[in-house]
Amino acid sequence: MNNLVSAAVCLVFGALALAFGQGHSPNGLVLLIGIILWIRFFRLADPKYAVPLVTIANVLVWEWAYAGMVPLPTAARIGMFTGISLVFGLLFLADRWANLRLDSLLATLILPCGWAAFDLFSARFSPGGTWASIAYAFAGDTTLVQIASLAGWTGVTFLVVWLASIINWVWNRWTEDGAFSPRGLTTLALVSIAVFAFGILRLSTGVNEKMVRVACIVAPNTFNDDYVNDVWAYTRGVDVPEKSTLRAKERIEQSKEEHFSLVENALASNPDFIVWPEANAVMTTEEENSWIDRAKEIATTNHVFVGMGLVVFRPGTGKGTFNKFVLVDPTGNAVIDSLKATRVPGSLNTKGDGVLPVVESEFGRLSTAICFDMDFPQVISQAGAAKIDLFFAPSNDWLEVRDIHAQMARFRAIEQGFALVRPTKDGTTLITDSTGRTIASMVAADNRTALLVTDVPVSHRTTLYSFIGDTFGMACGLVFVLVIGFAGFKTLKPKAVI
Repeated sequence: MNNLVSAAVCLVFGALALAFGQGHSPNGLVLLIGIILWIRFFRLADPKYAVPLVTIANVLVWEWAYAGMVPLPTAARIGMFTGISLVFGLLFLADRWANLRLDSLLATLILPCGWAAFDLFSARFSPGGTWASIAYAFAGDTTLVQIASLAGWTGVTFLVVWLASIINWVWNRWTEDGAFSPRGLTTLALVSIAVFAFGILRLSTGVNEKMVRVACIVAPNTFNDDYVNDVWAYTRGVDVPEKSTLRAKERIEQSKEEHFSLVENALASNPDFIVWPEANAVMTTEEENSWIDRAKEIATTNHVFVGMGLVVFRPGTGKGTFNKFVLVDPTGNAVIDSLKATRVPGSLNTKGDGVLPVVESEFGRLSTAICFDMDFPQVISQAGAAKIDLFFAPSNDWLEVRDIHAQMARFRAIEQGFALVRPTKDGTTLITDSTGRTIASMVAADNRTALLVTDVPVSHRTTLYSFIGDTFGMACGLVFVLVIGFAGFKTLKPKAVI
């Protein structure tokens, strides 16, 4: 009965910790406590019931933690959550099984290796990329997440779950022997010291950085309330009265003036770059050239780079929308004209080829990816290989994803060693250095104008992860299989469940 009560307490309070440790307002310490409690739950509960209970509990956890974040119908979302939660339940079960057969710290590798390998698999094959990775709960701890420069976000996942596993291993020894395990405590201390020592060292080690002044502007959306129906019909080629079409064209012209008026206002701060977010300026192919020509005029007259997030519809063609970022240099050349490489579920934009542009400039090498692209490390890995110095990530968020999505982008800067400029509509505009430290940020109110100007230290910082890629995550999968196999061949009689 005591075990049953203890198991129930671990399940419920673990679920609460996991619900409040990730998602809208992630907290790494709270999430770590949740993982510890669920590992303990599997030590105490009957495995026949443990997997289904954790599967159900994790679906409820994700429904709470990620409410409003997943743009899928309810049935599809619940189905996806259930499948993923079942995988986690089986990983916890494998951890329990191995720990009953291996009387060594080797068993503590089962859960972290399996979890990290699943993180990698999900990033490669799921439509959401790295969304819902527990690594992002620790983005606010800049010192700890420098580990991502060595092994990527899967390295952070592994580290966090391994610490939880070691803590449980120590907990079990105390329950069995009435004393804490010196091996476990020593391992826990050495790992923690090594991680934070590396983070402190990396953050305190400078590189030859050049200061670049960047201005991020946010203008009102082209789709404003007064013209939304007209612009919607016009950009999609719907047959409407001529008056509606004229109103739509009028609004697109107004929007152009709103955007470039803010660009001209930003010139007073003498920036090197002026950029705006994804999907804020909406037009058709008929208007696109006039927007780019206006940017070229300002760029050449004021010797400044102008970067524009544009949504270009192609009415009457039956083809998808261009969601692009165009960067005009001070000579008037559009040195970047890049399409978004991924699609948010439900989106109909035309996917780009996935090849990141590389531009040589007086400020270093420049590149870009758009919003959702940043959630796929395999796409952004090109930036590390190309030794990009300054990376633009124009984005478009909504309230529920505002905080966590900015933190996710921070990881890519750490992994690939570039300074990040992320102008964002309806979300958090974020600028970081190549270690992921925040240089400046702002949140613009819905459909309001905003301006953020700051000096950014720009220089590529070489990372191990940019060389080895996802080797660590794949190695975790191999270790998981090997340790499971080793446990299966052990002749040691399984210990009693405690």
